[in-house]
Amino acid sequence: MATVLTLLTDFGTADGYVGALMGAVLRIAPELRIETITHGIPPHDVGAGSYWLAAAAPFFPEGTVHCAVVDPGVGSDRPLVAGLIDHQLVVAPDNGLLHFMWLKGTERAVFRIDEPLQRPLALSPTFHGRDLSGPLAARLAQGKLVLEDLGPRLRSPQMLPELLPDGDEGGTEAPVVVVDRFGNLITAVTRTPWYSPIPAGVAVGDGRVVSEVVNTYSEIAGDVALLWNSSGHLEIAGNRISAARQLGLRPGDRVRILWSSPARIALEGATT
Repeated sequence: MATVLTLLTDFGTADGYVGALMGAVLRIAPELRIETITHGIPPHDVGAGSYWLAAAAPFFPEGTVHCAVVDPGVGSDRPLVAGLIDHQLVVAPDNGLLHFMWLKGTERAVFRIDEPLQRPLALSPTFHGRDLSGPLAARLAQGKLVLEDLGPRLRSPQMLPELLPDGDEGGTEAPVVVVDRFGNLITAVTRTPWYSPIPAGVAVGDGRVVSEVVNTYSEIAGDVALLWNSSGHLEIAGNRISAARQLGLRPGDRVRILWSSPARIALEGATT
């Protein structure tokens, strides 16, 4: 039995959606400790949700259950999935929210949830997080459900093709996935068990090339520089300034990474 269940949503905190989700979980499993990863994902931004889920989930105790709800397709025929990735359990819509966890994971299994089998008597077509995902996550945490009971095992969850870097001998094109509150530009290029190259520079949209590479923010000598951030993503960071504002970039904009040594994009994590 898990003792911790986390929530990650794009609900914000101004409305009562988070409270309703927490209530649905506690009604089933009042003994659970509920922790928040974030409710500040930009509305409908599955890529940002995937990034922050992968950035936080691995640091919880093994067996923690994570209920992730960034679900612009709620009420449609998009399936729900439950994944076990490096000893962390996740319940989420199968819309790409597991992208980065799956890409970085080494021990992985994912199951499509048989929604008709698990469907509650009352199910709002617009709030599956409250009525379906949250209660399922609570029962998994209690040990009343196991993954194999939920539905068939899948080869892979839905990935986000637009976040997969496109590499060639000259470099790698990749989008900015997240701009954090400091204005750091976090790209989709991530270190994985198969891929850890050395960056030489990043060409941004206006033709500028950011070529300073550092290990820490305090080492930045100019206005912006490159580093591998704490989640293993290549980041363009500012020297106490917003790199996003300085370079005029935002999520979805693409940059081109130049490598100081030959590198090949390994996509095994996206296809296995």
